[in-house]
Amino acid sequence: MKEYPTLAERIIRAICPDHLVDQIEGDLIELYHHDVKDIGMRKAKWRLLLNALRFFRPGILFRNRFSNPLSHTHMLANYTKITFRVMARTKTFSAINISGLALGFTSALLLFLWIQFEFSFEQFHTNKDRLYIAWNRSFENGQINCWNTTPRVLAPTLQNEFAGVDHAVSFAQWEGTQRFKVGDKKMLKTSGVYTDPAFLKMLSFPLIKGNAESALEHPQSIVITEDFAYDLFGDDEAFGEMITVSEGEYTFELKVTGVLKKLPRNTAFNFDYIIPFAFLESVSGVDEFWGNNSVTTLVMTKEGIDESQLAEEIKDVEKKHFKDGQHIEIFLHPLLKSRLYSGFENGVQTGGKIDELKVIGILAVCLVLIGCINFVNLSTARAQKRAKEISVRKVTGAVRRSLIMQFIVESIIMCSLAASLSLVLSYLLLPWFNIMMYEQLSFQEAPIWFWGCFAAAVLSVGLVAGGYPAFYLSSLSAIRVFKFSGSGKMNQLMRSGLVVVQFGFAIMLMVGATVVFRQSQFLRAMDQGYDTNRLAYVPITGDMLKNFTAFKNELLTQGFATSVTRTSTPFTEQWSSTGGMQWAGKNPEERTNIERIVVDEEIVSTSSLTLIAGRDLDLDKFPSDSNAVVINESAWRLMNFENPIGETIKDNGKDWKIVGVVKDFVFVSPFMRKSPVVLFGCEFSEALSFVYIKLDDTKSLAELKNGLEKIHRQYNVDYPFELHFADLEYAQKFEILDSMKMVSAAATLLAIFIASIGLLGMAMYMIEVKKKEIGIRKVLGGSVYSIIKMLSISSLKPIAISVLIFAPLAWLAMTAWLELFPYRIDLEVWIFVLATILILFVALFTVTTQTAKAAYDNPVNSLKSE
Repeated sequence: MKEYPTLAERIIRAICPDHLVDQIEGDLIELYHHDVKDIGMRKAKWRLLLNALRFFRPGILFRNRFSNPLSHTHMLANYTKITFRVMARTKTFSAINISGLALGFTSALLLFLWIQFEFSFEQFHTNKDRLYIAWNRSFENGQINCWNTTPRVLAPTLQNEFAGVDHAVSFAQWEGTQRFKVGDKKMLKTSGVYTDPAFLKMLSFPLIKGNAESALEHPQSIVITEDFAYDLFGDDEAFGEMITVSEGEYTFELKVTGVLKKLPRNTAFNFDYIIPFAFLESVSGVDEFWGNNSVTTLVMTKEGIDESQLAEEIKDVEKKHFKDGQHIEIFLHPLLKSRLYSGFENGVQTGGKIDELKVIGILAVCLVLIGCINFVNLSTARAQKRAKEISVRKVTGAVRRSLIMQFIVESIIMCSLAASLSLVLSYLLLPWFNIMMYEQLSFQEAPIWFWGCFAAAVLSVGLVAGGYPAFYLSSLSAIRVFKFSGSGKMNQLMRSGLVVVQFGFAIMLMVGATVVFRQSQFLRAMDQGYDTNRLAYVPITGDMLKNFTAFKNELLTQGFATSVTRTSTPFTEQWSSTGGMQWAGKNPEERTNIERIVVDEEIVSTSSLTLIAGRDLDLDKFPSDSNAVVINESAWRLMNFENPIGETIKDNGKDWKIVGVVKDFVFVSPFMRKSPVVLFGCEFSEALSFVYIKLDDTKSLAELKNGLEKIHRQYNVDYPFELHFADLEYAQKFEILDSMKMVSAAATLLAIFIASIGLLGMAMYMIEVKKKEIGIRKVLGGSVYSIIKMLSISSLKPIAISVLIFAPLAWLAMTAWLELFPYRIDLEVWIFVLATILILFVALFTVTTQTAKAAYDNPVNSLKSE
């Protein structure tokens, strides 16, 4: 029976120097007995606890700070030496421990390196917290749609009418390919933007030459990046020089008024040059139509404003200026969230790329946890062997504090070795990881806090793994430690629980990898609604615009193509949308977002779209088709015509006649929901940017490419030949899903491997614990089969429990993930059955290899010391 309450005893022994414990305990016991007599046991216990807590002060905690005859340096050196001796005695366990943890750390390092890179986008802007992208939100037919292309006139309206807006600019890509000329040097570029003068004031893109305040003030100015400046001017000074820019039949002289430093990789802005919108408007006029969503609007608010009040003020700006926009609201979405949080569902922000990061983050956490569970499990399992060592050391006078320090240092050293190994593996695997993720990541670019978190994780694992033998075993008396077996019910339950969690993660990863693979295959194999096989397109540049007819006839005459047409954009890219389209029966105040593509005749036959009503555009037979449209099924359902053929729709104040309806096709990518699409007949050829070509299927691709290049050079001599294949462009849409597929597959294999080597270590430990029992059973006639069965069942029970718990969780998780896709597979039971069978097979194989070895071993080897 205890002299006084256990809690007070533990507090005193935890905070007081070992050489003072007996004296302090004696005084407290004496006071406690007096208090029991005077005030009763209940109050005496509380007073004792308070008296014990009073010793938690520096005078007691550091009383023996300088009394230790050995310096801390010598003690750490001694602990390190003991650690390596222990590792040398238990090579197999140490190798399993370190390798499992190193693999977990490696996977976490690589995956979190990519995650932190994604979160770093746009963080370098000085005014990052005040920058927003303007979005449209429309209310129609009970649905709320959101999109981030806006009218050109929105930016000046926000700037002029709202006091809370500091700056607002429009920016848009300069479509097509432009030819730049400086002296005799010519170069083609496609990555330029139009914007307003305040663009460089709002964003922190440093200028090597020029002034951000005035660089874009003049309409005929141009700001270029340092790489582009070197390509054009070499080592000569670019600032202040003139550049001749040509596009199609137009040629312009622009003055270099600024040179930018190379753009950082962690920005969504991608351009080689910037041209003022004022220049474009001086050529083609100012676009003041509120129904034309063709640009992106960037807004910077003033400091200290009430953002909610500003949002309330600007939401009705389009309703005020556009009679057809009465169901449109404008809202501001932070620039810092534009990359990761770009998904909206029924008007509510529902995710975006952040969903992918969450999945990858969960994979990283699962892998490092599996490695940590291995480490902790094997460290605690080895406590039986270390218990006798602790007992001997306590008997020979070792104080508790030194025992605690030894085990924690030992654990941290092993974690540090695992971390060091993981750094080497991460460095070696980074090139492969970059290929898999379509990135150019580098550990040199990782911020200091990234490495701080890694070091903290390593330290935390070391403290947790070393905490059990350090604090629990060192608190027991020498006799209790000597009798400690490590195989008590609570110890076994804890280790079994960790194995359940470990293999549960492996099951979820295996199910997840299988579902990701099947979803990817499903999307690749699904009917796109048009035939991408041997469908190619060539950008319309230079003289191709005026020479198109001759180019087309030459392709058909020489047999390189079976059909040729033109479009404003490939079906894999978004060109323009409108909300102002009207038709009979539509409420004029309703605004419905519809995708627009300008096309030439024979678009249906060239791209193999499926006609379900009407006909293709044909200017030879029907010259009025330049004012005709072909719509898809979704547009037909939206317009609610009983028979759409011959009906008229109105767009931009002009009437367009519906002549055909095509089956819904995958527009932009299979990750986007079906949209109403209208294919407008070509009224002005300048709106057409690509030649669509259905290649002849009797010729080889090499022969076709050479033939097309020769003809292109004949009709467009100043511009290089660019041939794009529709199937390859469509395949690029799967880069993100392909990355997830490869990462999840690698993570699954790694998880199973780490969990298996952990199970191997546990099996080896279990056999070592039961070595004498196995020998006795064999001596008494036990069969090899019965011994294998006994050992295997006890090892496989936790895995069976993990299947029962985590398989349903995997079902829920993958159901939620599939909900992100408009086109998706159905979850099938066989996926979970297959994952269960594979996990059980791997576990059974791992365990039986060790149990069979133990069962066939000569019992004399295990009993010879008895």
